[in-house]
Amino acid sequence: MKNNYDSSSFKKLLDKLQQESWQLELIISGFAIYGLWQSIETLEIEYIKAVKYDESLYEYILGPTLNGVSVLIVVLLIHVILRGLWIGTLGLRYISGEIEYEELGYTDKFNSYLRTKVGTFDRYISRLENICSTMFALAFLMVFYLLSYFLITGVFLLIRYLIAQQDWFSDTTANIILLVFAIPYLLCIFLVFIDFISLGFLKKNRWTTKIYFPIYRLFGFITLSFLYRPLVYNFLDQKKARWVAQFITPVYFILGLVFASYGKLNSNYQVHNQATSSIYTNRLNYDDELIEKKDMVQFVSIPSKVIDKPYMRVFVGFNDFIENAIIAHDSVLAPTNDKRGYLFQLEKLANSRGNAVQPKAAMIANQKRYLNALNELYHIKIDTTVFLTDFVFTSTKKKRFGFETYLDLKGLENGKHLLRYIGPDPRENKMKDTLITIPFWYFND
Repeated sequence: MKNNYDSSSFKKLLDKLQQESWQLELIISGFAIYGLWQSIETLEIEYIKAVKYDESLYEYILGPTLNGVSVLIVVLLIHVILRGLWIGTLGLRYISGEIEYEELGYTDKFNSYLRTKVGTFDRYISRLENICSTMFALAFLMVFYLLSYFLITGVFLLIRYLIAQQDWFSDTTANIILLVFAIPYLLCIFLVFIDFISLGFLKKNRWTTKIYFPIYRLFGFITLSFLYRPLVYNFLDQKKARWVAQFITPVYFILGLVFASYGKLNSNYQVHNQATSSIYTNRLNYDDELIEKKDMVQFVSIPSKVIDKPYMRVFVGFNDFIENAIIAHDSVLAPTNDKRGYLFQLEKLANSRGNAVQPKAAMIANQKRYLNALNELYHIKIDTTVFLTDFVFTSTKKKRFGFETYLDLKGLENGKHLLRYIGPDPRENKMKDTLITIPFWYFND
């Protein structure tokens, strides 16, 4: 049945629902906190994968998502705590009623001050109710704001893909069109952001309104703001709600930065997250120490710190600079159309059921040439001995793409040794460089 929002009966229904909404608030907040808390580990794992695997797009998406989930959990926890306090005040009011200042026996000075600053108990309950409702509304506003961020970014990336990745234009024309599109779009995003953090400053000046109004309409369509716009303006017409909305996110990030940077240092010579070297072993370079779900190989890994077999597997994680060096070394491998990056692949969809794929003969030939170039450019040295490598393509259990080879350790003396992965590093403009040094101990009786 259609409700008439101007009718008195509908307003009475809303008033009744409003009075009873605290129960639903607590139920929804509880489920939301539990669900968000369970999602943090998965998001962290995917974010670490994106960083390790050079997937900049996913890193760009997952970083704000992680921060948004954390902020949302904090807001909902504050709401639950304050709503619990509100329930406690109602119970106390049922027992003791109002605050009777005369019974306290304070002097007139304190009595007058407390009556002014503390006021009545009912006023305190009313203020708590307002704060709780504001925090609950803010939490779900943040969800829509995060969705808006992804939609704005997604539109930009989609148009960029259509311009740059298709064969409709030459490279020069595509770059010009992309530049003509990107500069105004990014400028509009900047104006929307300024209006957002200033709580509508560009809407208050008649000169800025003329410029900003069409931008506001366009981005209102992109961000689907019709779903939550009434909630936004009903929220912002309260002075205290505006204050909360303006400062809660900066305060969270400041506190997060403080807590993240604070910790205990056990030694004057301890370095946080130190890379593996001849004098330090980082567990992310040893396969048997990648225990937690969030643990990812730090570029190169070996099975263990202690090797007790006459052979050793070496895994090298793929990085863009390796492929760039290989293409520079063997121009035959330079593709006419570089497919690296984000694009839609119909063959990936067709093979999504997990069936093994056999590449065509031409691709296999290129892969063999690729690996030959890799073996020529990069080599492994243990102490002073250079080991011949025969790398093959592989993927780890955690779906890290890279290369692996096995080294014959017969004749190696027992004790500590240093494995060095050596090759060109275009990032440092060095033709030959030790990219990583991994210590290990060899004991084979």
